[in-house]
Amino acid sequence: MKILLLGITGRTGRLVAEEGIKRGHSIVGIVRDPATVTVKDAEIIKGTPYDFETVRKAITGCDAVISALNVFPQSQSLLRKIRSPLDIMSVSTKNCVKAMEETGIKRIVLMTALGVGDSASELPGLFSFIVRITNIKYSYADHAVQEKVLESSSLDWTIVRPVGLTDKNQNLTILHNLKGVGRITSSISRNAVAHFMLNCVEKGLFIHEKPGISNE
Repeated sequence: MKILLLGITGRTGRLVAEEGIKRGHSIVGIVRDPATVTVKDAEIIKGTPYDFETVRKAITGCDAVISALNVFPQSQSLLRKIRSPLDIMSVSTKNCVKAMEETGIKRIVLMTALGVGDSASELPGLFSFIVRITNIKYSYADHAVQEKVLESSSLDWTIVRPVGLTDKNQNLTILHNLKGVGRITSSISRNAVAHFMLNCVEKGLFIHEKPGISNE
């Protein structure tokens, strides 16, 4: 399978790319500076998913799309001014939807976060407070727009909502809930998220659903 991966240089996106290649998939990424890509054997298109023509070029010949985009570069503080456009995720998603509908590609798996949209009531009070007072609020706002873009599309979408992400990548166990029903915990490894999103693409899981996910 050939997969367009948005966010290939991010901490979660890199793991999606590496695992996807291990599984025999061809991975295509879009980056401004190809020198920043550490994933071997990925096909890199220079540019930004904020630009529709770049997305249309990158998506040619693909079978599916996975997005692990976020507004925060790896080293960016949650309290400093954000350098990325605040709508980078939603505009990139709109570009993908348009390109996919033009080319007939149907499958997309998008990572947002637990607490976005209709899952807002599932966030613990302390974390809700942190979201409100830090730059995470901008990420959550744009994630909400992303979700609405997909929900109004004709695509076979899955919106994955992980809880707090960790870099303890040895844990691949998954718990999930749907519409708040089902037990999940407070954290999940980025590697588990990467595996889960690839499984969704490969097996056609959770189409038109928004699972919240955590480690056991």
